[in-house]
Amino acid sequence: MALIAMAATSVGLGLGVSPASAHALLTGTEPVDGAALRTAPARVLLSYSESIRVSDDSIRVLDAAGARVDDGHTRPGAKASQATVALKPGLPTGTYVVSWRVISADSHPVSGAFAFGIGGPPQAGAAHAEGDTSGSQSVGLFFGAARFAGYGGIGLLLGACVFLTLIWPRGFQTRGAGRLLAVGWAIAAVAAVAQLLLQGPYAAGVGLTGIFRWSILSTTLADRFGHLLLIRLLALCLAAPLLRRAVRVGAPDLWHRGELAALGLAIAVTLAAIGHGSAGDLVGLAVVSLTVHVLAMSVWIGGLSVIAVLLLRQASGAELAVVLPRWSRLAAGAVIAIVLSGLFQSWREIGSLPAAVDTSYGRMLLYKTWFFLGMIAVGGLSQQWVRRHYRTKNDVAAAAPGAAALAGLRRGVVAELTAGAVVLGLTAALVNMVPGRTSYAPPFSGTAFAGPMTVKVRVSPTRVGAESLDVRAWAPTGKPQKLVAASAELSLPSADLGPFTVPLDLADTGHAHSDRLQLPLDGKWQLRLTLRLNDFDQYVTTLFYTVR
Repeated sequence: MALIAMAATSVGLGLGVSPASAHALLTGTEPVDGAALRTAPARVLLSYSESIRVSDDSIRVLDAAGARVDDGHTRPGAKASQATVALKPGLPTGTYVVSWRVISADSHPVSGAFAFGIGGPPQAGAAHAEGDTSGSQSVGLFFGAARFAGYGGIGLLLGACVFLTLIWPRGFQTRGAGRLLAVGWAIAAVAAVAQLLLQGPYAAGVGLTGIFRWSILSTTLADRFGHLLLIRLLALCLAAPLLRRAVRVGAPDLWHRGELAALGLAIAVTLAAIGHGSAGDLVGLAVVSLTVHVLAMSVWIGGLSVIAVLLLRQASGAELAVVLPRWSRLAAGAVIAIVLSGLFQSWREIGSLPAAVDTSYGRMLLYKTWFFLGMIAVGGLSQQWVRRHYRTKNDVAAAAPGAAALAGLRRGVVAELTAGAVVLGLTAALVNMVPGRTSYAPPFSGTAFAGPMTVKVRVSPTRVGAESLDVRAWAPTGKPQKLVAASAELSLPSADLGPFTVPLDLADTGHAHSDRLQLPLDGKWQLRLTLRLNDFDQYVTTLFYTVR
């Protein structure tokens, strides 16, 4: 199980390597990708699926020689989800590459490139050759590790505090309690500092040397992401003397408990407000739900850590008889809170059962659910053990377990913690993946008839933004029908848009293709195909498909 946990954590961190895998999707560009313009445009405008943050260098427009032809000052557009940059006047004919990198609302960078031409179509492969927007893999790896460590440290610290305060107050003064709390505090603090330093290079797409550049760090400190991490660090610093006092003199009194509770809540909120909860619909409710999720998971994982490291090693039989039944009840409540908040978040981030199966985010969430159910199963066995040996808190003498039985319970607790480590690793991966509700866009496949031909059409993905179109024509004999020309027109009748002409490139026999579709709005789009067989025979057919 330990090897499985390490492997899953490695997968989670590996998925955090690529800074280009973000959550705001490009939904439209002006000019469109592959456009052949007669005259030079005055600006480039990019539109995204959610609000974004830009810097001066977020959009770079390069000519065929690699020289910049924009004014160097990217600005927000008319909407919070748009970015624009002005171009130098009088651009000559040729190919131009637009390379862009912006920060989505959930603090993740998104990047890409496309090309357009003036006086003709752009040179094939220009965007791939000159539009390198990839970030540093080292930064992504360390950032993912810091995110995972932050989850683990916060879970250990908050959960251990809850367990020792509410379930086993005497545990504050047991041997090793101070070290356990110090480890949780240190991991959480170091992880927060690491994320604060790495967010700037991660967002800017530069290497580890960016950590030492004040211009990059100051951008993070001025951003919402930086504000939340500073609040977390402040809360940790304020909690340190309270924890030290509790270890030295015993369980905190009511006033200090209130202080610790407020600081713990602040730490949990800063974790919940970074990531998917900060973007999309119902942001306020999402942050509340994620805060409950963080606190409940912390109670479970931190409590298990105290049981494994301190309670089963140092507590007397009488203490076990009192503490373990209390813990079983608290853990059951935590599981209920995790399930309810997790269901809400799953609905918000995925939205439908097909999206749970057909998207990377949905499949990763299913893996997380599988390991979480494993935690529940092992926890259920442990709860049965507690009920069997401690039927009531006064039934110590009749049911006191032996050393072998306690060793079995300890193994069960370790198994729960191992599954919990996997869950945290998968959570770290999910934070860096596009939510299923955003990424889910099943391809459209349809069949129509154009004269004697059977026409099969596939559009993928069916969402606002870039799409690809494949058209295959079949003769009555069942063989591919040779085409001499093909074109398409798209229109959105409900919004009175179009028709927009989409040139199709002839591939193999009977196959026409285009990856230059740009759909600006959702709705039911009309696709009109014109297929020429020779100088005399030309056929038209129409299909409709829905864009999400």
